[in-house]
Amino acid sequence: MAATEIAIDVTPARARFVGVRLLVAAEAFFFLGFLFAYLYLRALDSNGNWHPPHTDPSIALGTVSLVAIVAAALVLRFGAEQQLRTATTLALALSLVATACWGVQLFDPGFSPVHAGGFGAVFVGFAAAFTAHLLGSVYWLETIAVDSATAEDQLRQELGAALVFTTFLAGVAVVAYILIYLV
Repeated sequence: MAATEIAIDVTPARARFVGVRLLVAAEAFFFLGFLFAYLYLRALDSNGNWHPPHTDPSIALGTVSLVAIVAAALVLRFGAEQQLRTATTLALALSLVATACWGVQLFDPGFSPVHAGGFGAVFVGFAAAFTAHLLGSVYWLETIAVDSATAEDQLRQELGAALVFTTFLAGVAVVAYILIYLV
């Protein structure tokens, strides 16, 4: 009986492909915790303190951040096919705008988290976590943008990995926008 050899692709491109998908899966479980807290505390609201009056964050900042992160994902998706470096720089700028909007909402949410009930607690926790993840995305895009020695093929692969993570963050932003601002 002869032993069969299994060919395993261990190239950097394959490692990047698998690694970013594992990262997104782990991050999905992380953000599901905030979704669970939101739904659980809202359903458990027996005394009417879930979302007291005058505890609404800025819808303008929320809208700008949503548009910016979705636009960053779209720029990486469609712009990266033509102008790799330009698309990276534009996506980086848009991600910085989204990060700044969430940072402002984190430190000045427009209400006192002490008196905001469960909604305020979930909002402040989510805003801190999402801002940190956006900063990670900004760092990732910045390292891609400044590495001018990267070959076109490797740059395309790196942008593909960053696109997966940025698209995931855009999806989280859409769900958060619906729950925080619209519901």
